[in-house]
Amino acid sequence: MRTVYDYIANNNPQGAKSVCESFGYTVNNPKSMSQNLKHLVNEEGEDALISLMDMHPDKEIILEYFSKPQKVEKEKSSCGCKDKKETPHLLEHFINASGRNENNEARALATNTNTIIFASALVLAVAIIFKNDK
Repeated sequence: MRTVYDYIANNNPQGAKSVCESFGYTVNNPKSMSQNLKHLVNEEGEDALISLMDMHPDKEIILEYFSKPQKVEKEKSSCGCKDKKETPHLLEHFINASGRNENNEARALATNTNTIIFASALVLAVAIIFKNDK
């Protein structure tokens, strides 16, 4: 999957290089500019992301699209409740904008949590069995 970093690096490589240099980084390998941008945002945070978005090749189109009020369609509820409005979740369009792979981190955290819950239930079950045997 292509990211916003890939898009900016491919369509505005000189601008991407200048953003990296403006934060004090030296670009040694222009061929890995997308990775450089991900690293920059990961290290520098929101300021770097704002700088990148400011030089995005399609900035004007994006601003025009998101500045217009969005049409919200009403969705009938199957429970018989009043119609509810469904608002678009803009954050979902920018998942992974931090340059990190949150999906793997979240998946690992969920796996660890599930393992701890299972182990705790197993210990509790063994304790109950031994207590009933006495």
